Amino acid sequence: MNRYFSLIAEPIGRYGGVISQFQGDAVLATFNVPKPDSDHAANAVRAALAIQDSLRGVEFGDGIPFNTRVGINTGSVVGGLVGSGDRVGYTVHGDNVKLTARLEQLNKDYGTRIILSQNTRDAIDSDDFEFRELDEVAVRGLNRPVRIYTVAAKGAAPGAG
Repeated sequence: MNRYFSLIAEPIGRYGGVISQFQGDAVLATFNVPKPDSDHAANAVRAALAIQDSLRGVEFGDGIPFNTRVGINTGSVVGGLVGSGDRVGYTVHGDNVKLTARLEQLNKDYGTRIILSQNTRDAIDSDDFEFRELDEVAVRGLNRPVRIYTVAAKGAAPGAG
């Protein structure tokens, strides 16, 4: 797991993300919080694509590939130090964090590796990417449907990441 986390942590840091949690084989990373970044949505997508590239062909243990799924959402969160005593860590909370986790899980249903929300798509002012609309989905815990997309770097097949 340490090798896996090292491989995915590098692109997150390279594109300005901050890892706030490792949980099982999952990572919670934020862009624009706590470090401001006016291009945070595009940088989150760049990191997701770079993660997929860095894991392509890599095997762990006895030849096991990891099919890493990424969910990306843009919106307000509550961030800060949480814990007690000497066990305090930075994390984020809120409906947008929950939505991001749900988007990651939806990759299983759509056969994709990266799913992002309409909010993220709307926040990206770059022609570096090719987006493919997947669906409008009802997400547990939200009272409105969410339009979802997959993405690839310009020139690659959408969803190839």
